[in-house]
Amino acid sequence: MTLTVAAYNIQIDTSGLTNGVTTLWYVLPEYIAALMTRLFSFSIILSLLLVVAIIYLSDRVIKQRALMDVPFKAKDPEEEKVEDYTPPPIVNERWESVVKHINSENPNDWKLAILECDIMLGDLLEKIGYHQDSIGEKLKAVEPSDFTNIESAWEAHKIRNAIAHEGTEFAINNREAKRVIGLYEVVFREFEFI
Repeated sequence: MTLTVAAYNIQIDTSGLTNGVTTLWYVLPEYIAALMTRLFSFSIILSLLLVVAIIYLSDRVIKQRALMDVPFKAKDPEEEKVEDYTPPPIVNERWESVVKHINSENPNDWKLAILECDIMLGDLLEKIGYHQDSIGEKLKAVEPSDFTNIESAWEAHKIRNAIAHEGTEFAINNREAKRVIGLYEVVFREFEFI
C-alpha cells in the first residue's frame, strides 16, 4: 500500500505497517521535512525584507536625531544679540498741530487746540464704528466696556462745548487747557490714534 500526501507530492510505501498510529509516525518526519523546506524558503525572504526595513528605519532615526539636535547646539553669543524692536511712533499731523497750539502763549490758540482735539475725537469715534450725527450722541452710544476712558472724553467734550457756545468770553488758563488736552490724549492713546 502506498500513502500519498497530495500537498507535497510525497509518496510513502506503507506495506508492512499494521495500524494507523504507526503509519502516522512513519509519515510525520517526511511531512515535517517538506514543511520545513517551505518554511525555510519563506523565512529567508522574510528575513531579507526585515533587514531592509531595519536599515531604512535606522537611517530615518539617525536623520531625525540630527534634526532634533540642531536647536540645542551652542550658538555664538554674537548671533544671540537681537536689537530691541521699537515700533515707529504714530505720527498724526493734527496732533502735532494741537501740541503746537497748546504750547503757544496765546489763549485763543489753546481754545483752538481744544476744538481741534474734539474734531479728532469725532473722527476717532467714526473710525471705531459710531456714526451718529454729533459727538455727544456718539459718546452716549458708547458702551463703557468698549471705551475705558469714556469719562475723560465726556469731560473734555463738555469744555469744548463751553468754548464753542461762549466763544471769546470763555476764559481758560494754560494749566486748564493743558489738562483738557491731556484728557483727549488719554482717549487717543487708548485707541492708538496718536
